[in-house]
Amino acid sequence: MLKRVSPVDMSLKAERVLARNGWEISLAYAAERRQSALFLTDLSPAPKWTLQGQGLDAIRPAGLSIPEKPGMITLERSLLIVRLLPAECRIMDLGEQTPVFEETGFTDVADAYAAIALVGTRCFDVLAKLSSIDLEGQFSPRAALAPVEDVTCLLVRVEGTGGVPGIILAGARGYGHFFLDALLDAGREYSIQAAGWERFSQWIAGAYTPAAG
Repeated sequence: MLKRVSPVDMSLKAERVLARNGWEISLAYAAERRQSALFLTDLSPAPKWTLQGQGLDAIRPAGLSIPEKPGMITLERSLLIVRLLPAECRIMDLGEQTPVFEETGFTDVADAYAAIALVGTRCFDVLAKLSSIDLEGQFSPRAALAPVEDVTCLLVRVEGTGGVPGIILAGARGYGHFFLDALLDAGREYSIQAAGWERFSQWIAGAYTPAAG
């Protein structure tokens, strides 16, 4: 199988690694033995798709509904679906099993985008240093295309286990290390820390909507 390399290099030694779909996913780092309340995780290995065209409301990826309006999200059974435009949505699998889509038209963009989760109550303070978008307010969108510094990317707000907020960022692969450096620099005063997929999974599990039936 072709070896795939994440565009986000944490430069940390992983204590445990999972091989999946050609990726080597860092499950935990030695530095995590002392945990910070604010952490970030490389989500670049997560499967990702785009779906474009008219009639998206009639399509049910893996049996799930696509959100009705731009800025809305669906997060169920580890599958995150973001409605960007009336005729476009993005999909990311945050779990361990890649879904099978019965419909056609899904474009695999797993290798085209870098993705990072920023988790903790200070995530909005970090974002405020880097972007003018407000995802924290009561009437704010759950997702938006917005600049981080000068680079446009997808930003998604999620509340995970214990109601702890987080932001998932996805942008062009070539900017992966730029996003990482910007987040680490902006979060330094809040003792930001890199974390492996296991800690992210514990947090995101609290965000899933139970499957119907």
